[in-house]
Amino acid sequence: MALVCAVAVLACEPTLQQAYGVVIEVDSPGLGQVDSFVLVTGDGERLTFDTTELEFRSEFPASHLTEHKVIGDVIEVTYKTDGDRLIVTQLDDEAH
Repeated sequence: MALVCAVAVLACEPTLQQAYGVVIEVDSPGLGQVDSFVLVTGDGERLTFDTTELEFRSEFPASHLTEHKVIGDVIEVTYKTDGDRLIVTQLDDEAH
């Protein structure tokens, strides 16, 4: 019975996905805060990511997204989906 419950819980967990690309837009309502950003992948797909649940790390602070937008360096986005929302769980420089 415990195994069935554990499998049921795991089945409900959203699968993490990854995307790589260049930041082209950043929605920043205040200093050190980012609510969302738009990433263009290598194949030209535009993805809008929600960062409202993300706890930014010192290795990749919120302001770093704007730096990537200006410089055009590729980032790695780890995210989960919730309906139409792409919710960021982690951000990294591509060459981390």
